[in-house]
Order: sequence, then C-alpha cells, then structure tokens
Amino acid sequence: MTAADGDRPRSEALRGILRRSRTFRELAPMEAGIGWPLPVPVLQDGAPRVYVRLPLFVMRPDPAGGADLFPPFATVALDWSTGRLAEYTDLRFKEPERSRREWERPVGRFPHPAVEGLSTAGYLAERARLFGLYDELFDGLASGRPPASAWAGPFGDLLGRLLEPSLAPYYRRLAPRFLGRHLPEEG
Repeated sequence: MTAADGDRPRSEALRGILRRSRTFRELAPMEAGIGWPLPVPVLQDGAPRVYVRLPLFVMRPDPAGGADLFPPFATVALDWSTGRLAEYTDLRFKEPERSRREWERPVGRFPHPAVEGLSTAGYLAERARLFGLYDELFDGLASGRPPASAWAGPFGDLLGRLLEPSLAPYYRRLAPRFLGRHLPEEG
C-alpha cells in the first residue's frame, strides 16, 4: 500500500490500488465503478488463503445528479495477503448466454433510497465502517478463524444499507452463499 492509502481500511485501499493499476486502466472503461468485495476463501497446501473478488460495473454520471448503474461486466480477484491481481473475468465472455443488451441498459441509480439522505461525509463514514468490517472478515478467514459472532449483525446491517439494491441480484449470482448468509432475501 502507498502513503496515499493512509489509515483507510485495507479492503478499501486495495480498491484504490486496483483503480490505479495498469490492468484496470487497460481493461475497464473510464466510468467503471468497483463494487463491494466478495470473499473467496480457499485452502492451498493445507493453509487458508483469501482472495477478494471485486465486481466492476459502469457507473454513468447524470448531469442532474447521481449516476446510472449498469450490471457488473467483469470481476477482478486480488490476493488478500499480497494485493496482487489473481484473476480478471469478463462476464460478457464467461456468460455468453446472457443477452448483450443486458449490459447496455441501466438497472438502477446511485444514490439509492437507503443512502440518499446521507451527507457525503456521513456516507463515507458508513462506507469506511463497512470496509473495516470487511477487513475483520478477510483477516479472520486468512488466519482460519471466522469473525466473532457479534461481527455478523453490524456487517449485515451496513451491507444491506450500502449495497445498491439494483445490483444485489448480480452480487447474489456472483456469491450466493456469502450474500445468502449476510444479506438474506426478504420474502
């Protein structure tokens, strides 16, 4: 991490490192947004290892304010321990059965109703809290221990508030068990 990343949570700083990377600049459109992290815990040679999967989506600013959100078009996986790029997956190539038009139409807006009334400072504070909870999750998974049970409630509440509702179905497709555990569908 760089000095510019300061005291930000590591999971948030990794997004900044990704955005500044050559790979991101070459493969993602300028208006690409980086979504909320999704954990990919694995066992390698008997030891736990964690990758951070980040959905990439187009976020087209609206001159009247806010931005139109489009479905994720790719994912990037970073190694939690090193921050190195481990995988880039273009979902348009990986899932050719999906209509091309799916990526051409906005599916929602930002800010969404749950955060619309927050000031910029308020939103950034909640976002930093959620990234801090992600750090606890990733650190715990990397050491082979899940976070304490008291962690799940605040994490689910913040994720439920900050995750763009229009993108939730795509997150559920990318990480069904994780979202099912921390953001159960209502109904």
